[in-house]
Parts: sequence; structure tokens; C-alpha cells
Amino acid sequence: MVIRKVPLYLLRPHELYLEGHAKELAELIMRRGQLLKPLVVEASNMVLLDGAHRLRALEMLGAYLAPVAIVNYEAVRLKGWVRLYTYRPEALADLRQVAEVLEVKERPGDVLLVRLGGGDQAYYDLLSFERRGNELQGVIAPSSLARLHHRALALIPPPPSKDLVLRAALTGRLLPPRSTRHITEAKRLVYRTPLSSLMRSSVTT
Repeated sequence: MVIRKVPLYLLRPHELYLEGHAKELAELIMRRGQLLKPLVVEASNMVLLDGAHRLRALEMLGAYLAPVAIVNYEAVRLKGWVRLYTYRPEALADLRQVAEVLEVKERPGDVLLVRLGGGDQAYYDLLSFERRGNELQGVIAPSSLARLHHRALALIPPPPSKDLVLRAALTGRLLPPRSTRHITEAKRLVYRTPLSSLMRSSVTT
């Protein structure tokens, strides 16, 4: 693993971002005057594995460079999230219209747990679901489901694959925000980078 600064235009995200969260991050980075963590990319194609919102925040701030930790993708583990939405009667009807619903279970605390089929296509079905006004409220690890006790619609898509991640990034057909959970030591790094060093004016030619 190496860390270096690279131009933003070289980075290839595989997920979309939440505009509100990106704006909050941009404001935080501006207040601090620095970025605390590097983005994480795989070595072969500069596909962004972690940091879609930070990338967008840097774009908002007019940065030219981003600090990135470059990793061997073979050494990275990939998992998915349980996606949480507001529990509404019409939400399940919306979901059935655009996605393959395999199983629906009611859990204590008014949690409706829905398992999706459809393989990789399920992630693009989720985009259609969200565009119908079903806003993502958050994500949790599957192991945290037992601690979920507030009213929610919890969707479990099929596990994502690395092929899906690479294909999404290289074709530009991006996945919904927070579709993947990459597990790598690079995400634990603290690497303080002054915002001023990421601007075009700091680049020497």
C-alpha cells in the first residue's frame, strides 16, 4: 500500500453520493483546513473503494488533488449493507414494482425486513426504488439487525461482488450510495493533508 496525491479526474467512483452528506463534509473540511483520511483506491484502474463523499466534497471545494491509499484489490474483503428506509405502506408496493422480492418478514419494533433477489441488477432496482421518493435513511451491518428496534423498512440486497464494483466504475453505471463495504486496513489510516496542498495553485509544473 502506498499513499500519494493524485488528480481528482483520475479517480473512478463506483457509487453515487448523497449530496447533503457531501456538502456537510465539504463544510467540515473547510473549517478544519485539512482532510484527515486518504481516499482508498485499487491499484489497477484507480477505482475508488472508499471515499465517494469525500471525493465529491473536494470537488465542491475546488480541489485538484486528493490523497489516496492505493491497495491491491485482491487483499480487500467486500461485504454489503442492510439499507434502511422510512416504513410506509406504499414503499413495499413501490419495491415490488421495480425489484425482485424474495422474502418479507415482520420483526419486533415495526421493522419490515425484505430480502431482494436479482443478483447485480438488484442494486440498479434500488436506484429506481429511491427515485420514486424512497430516501435512504442509513445503512447497518447485517449483524446489527437484532439491535434495530425503530420503525423501518430494512432491505437486504444480494452480496455485492468485486466484478460488480469494477464494472460499475469502468462503465460509469454507478451503484446507489453506500452499496458496498470494503474492509481494508487502509480505511483506518489517519493522514492529515492540508486543503491548501490539494488546490491547483499548489501544483508545480
